[in-house]
Amino acid sequence: MSKIKTYLKVVVLLFTATYVQAQCEVFKSEISDVQRCMSQVSQLSDSLSTAAEIASFDASLSKAKKNTKTVMLLMGQAVNAADEAIILASEAQYDSQTCGLQDAMSYTIDAERHTIDSRDFSTEAFENVKNAAKANNLGNLQFYMRKAQRLMRDAQESADSAVYAADNAHYSCSHDVAHLSFEN
Repeated sequence: MSKIKTYLKVVVLLFTATYVQAQCEVFKSEISDVQRCMSQVSQLSDSLSTAAEIASFDASLSKAKKNTKTVMLLMGQAVNAADEAIILASEAQYDSQTCGLQDAMSYTIDAERHTIDSRDFSTEAFENVKNAAKANNLGNLQFYMRKAQRLMRDAQESADSAVYAADNAHYSCSHDVAHLSFEN
């Protein structure tokens, strides 16, 4: 009878270890997706900076409106990518708890926080760009675009911070002790 109990304990232990390792693989996939989405937000913010600069300072209303529409398109894509990243970061944060590694959990929480910040800045910038597109005079258009530019920079900085935290979370999700030691 004691042999059966021992075998059952070993089977349960192996099953638990396999389950935790599988959850860590799910976590790594999710946190990589967060990193991908936040990289996309950062790239889109960078791509729209030229059009935003022209719209913010150009002396021609028609040229400024044309560039505002370009910014609005790219900013909408950035907001969508940030929204997707928040969902993925939330799922990754849950799975990091199942994985059970403190560093992975901590970095994932940071990634989620920066992702939310990036989405909030992106959404506010998008609202300002929409207001700029509706503006009937150059002064109002430029006011909203300059405001949006500052928010876009903040969104990009938060996205870059989320990418960094997600990378650290992915790297720290290893149950291999040698991986985490400074000696190797």
